[in-house]
Amino acid sequence: MERPTFKPIGTPSEELDTPALVVDLDALDANIKLVHGAVRASGASIRPSLDSHLCPAIGHIQVGAGGTNGVAVSTLGQAEVFSQHGFSDILLTNLVVTRPKISRAVALARRIKLAVLADSASNVDTLSAAAQSSGSTIGIAVPVRTTTTTIGVIPSEAPSLAVHIAGSPNVDLAGLVSSSGVEPLLEAAAACQAAGVHVPMVAVQGSADLDASAASDGISDVLADSYALNDNSLASRRPELQKAARILATVVSSKDDGLVWVDAGLKATSIDTGLPAVDNVDGAVVPRMSAEHGALVDEGNLGWDLDLGSKVWLVPDDIANTANVYDYIHATRNGQLEAVWEVSARGRYN
Repeated sequence: MERPTFKPIGTPSEELDTPALVVDLDALDANIKLVHGAVRASGASIRPSLDSHLCPAIGHIQVGAGGTNGVAVSTLGQAEVFSQHGFSDILLTNLVVTRPKISRAVALARRIKLAVLADSASNVDTLSAAAQSSGSTIGIAVPVRTTTTTIGVIPSEAPSLAVHIAGSPNVDLAGLVSSSGVEPLLEAAAACQAAGVHVPMVAVQGSADLDASAASDGISDVLADSYALNDNSLASRRPELQKAARILATVVSSKDDGLVWVDAGLKATSIDTGLPAVDNVDGAVVPRMSAEHGALVDEGNLGWDLDLGSKVWLVPDDIANTANVYDYIHATRNGQLEAVWEVSARGRYN
């Protein structure tokens, strides 16, 4: 989106050009250490879902913290980008069914360890044939359907599809995956075991209840998304995590009608799940946004006075969709700019 005015390393955070997506490195490190430690203590592995920030630099910090078993992404385009930045074990938590995408997937599988989802034998057959033609081997994970998901197989259908994958050339059974709900996933794993099928990975997605998921007997991997940066949506359920990612905005208008306007609007944050919260002004809330501007009101009647040029910190409700509108993340420590990271996989929807 933006072509920022780059500031020298060491620039105070509030002197950055706005709007800016800013990540506090101490908070980022603390969140990663806390979550990876908890999952590791349970005996499971964590597979960070990099679509929560789309930034290779953050992904490498997550993998470098240990306890990981590869990474996850949600689109083939993201997988291609991250493979170019040193990630060699990627789980694509999506179906790949069109011939152009299948061709791209098997080509990528020649360079890295790649697994995709498939919930039908016909999709497996197409992937298998394409992999044979390209001389590659691609992993296939079976998505298990729950009450809150639309794709996947019901637990009782998992063994037959797993057997079909295991018996098909140039594809490997990567495991079972559920986007929510441990019980259906464990039921599917038990059914596969009863059918004599070895399931190398039993993975559940989600950050809000990842501790409980990781502690469940039979879960090998947790696919965790927004825990590293955090957002309002997750913070309400995981208050121990710090708000590492915030949007820096500048007050550009302050009138007598009780509204203060900042230069961060709909194009600077995602409001799909809710409006952002104000982090540094007591009593201030964001009631609405236009494309380029956000309104602030003194809901707490605290009588604050924000002059033109004052800086306001906003916490997005959904960090994944917010990161997707930025070209760069400004990484700071102790209130000073330490690095500028490219959001390399933003906009890679296909």
